[in-house]
Amino acid sequence: MSARTNSHRVSHMINFTKGRPATRISALGLALASLTLALNTSRAQSADEQSAYVALIYTPVAGLAPLPPVSDSSGQKGASGVSLLGRLGHMSRNGGLSLNAFGVGVEVPRGRMRLGATLAYMSASCGAAWEGDSDCAGDIMLGGSVRTLLTSRVVGQGDPPPPVKGRRAPARASNEPRLLVGFDGSIGYSPRQGETAMAIGAGIPTALAFQSGTVRITPFITPGIGYGRLSHVSYFEDETATSHGTFALMVGGGLGLEFGTSGIGANVGFQRVLKGQGGTTQLGIGMSWQGMTSAR
Repeated sequence: MSARTNSHRVSHMINFTKGRPATRISALGLALASLTLALNTSRAQSADEQSAYVALIYTPVAGLAPLPPVSDSSGQKGASGVSLLGRLGHMSRNGGLSLNAFGVGVEVPRGRMRLGATLAYMSASCGAAWEGDSDCAGDIMLGGSVRTLLTSRVVGQGDPPPPVKGRRAPARASNEPRLLVGFDGSIGYSPRQGETAMAIGAGIPTALAFQSGTVRITPFITPGIGYGRLSHVSYFEDETATSHGTFALMVGGGLGLEFGTSGIGANVGFQRVLKGQGGTTQLGIGMSWQGMTSAR
């Protein structure tokens, strides 16, 4: 039922009950109910929103779980060098479509930033409801990223007292919990069996970093926004293939671990692209190696 039809019926009902106070409240209630129905009907998933969702989850932007925030981007001696990354992701969509992503990447420091590149493959296993659908096809995914640390502060304590003349300022304990806030930017591409998925995203990973012996534990949450676009797609039988895309909110998070000065790290996490109807949560794990680093 269209919004126009609903509006016509609401107008007719109000005119019919005009002048009868006993029925005006009922008419108003019916009008509000009809308006709500019309708004819900018009809020059905659009082609642009669906295309953005697919483009984001079929590229590394949202097809792989987010990483913990950068813990040191000072560019000084002792900071992390080149990093090697390995990530796995899994998601299941309604109707028996199972998606698995396998990715490898590298990050290099550039000043206060870390620049990264990712090569991944998305494999698909289909149920009967997805047979013959373009979503039920695997393809490569390419991605690029830039990450940096915006702030790092000790939690629960103010600034240290000023040093006494002729003496060094007291050092903070290395095991104090720290609040980390970073910035992650990413781009992604996949041929998508001729549909050409392109995506870009930005997030603000926020974490608390705890030190337990030689292990650093970092729970984090990453709110973000992304833009996804599919080319050469059609959603109706009489529609010619064209491009669709728009913006979508995203939320991710997880838990990161760093093991002493070995440079080895691990993380588990989730990523979800928010959409008006439906959607799925991507779950993932990752490993990293940054080479031998100095103790923090």
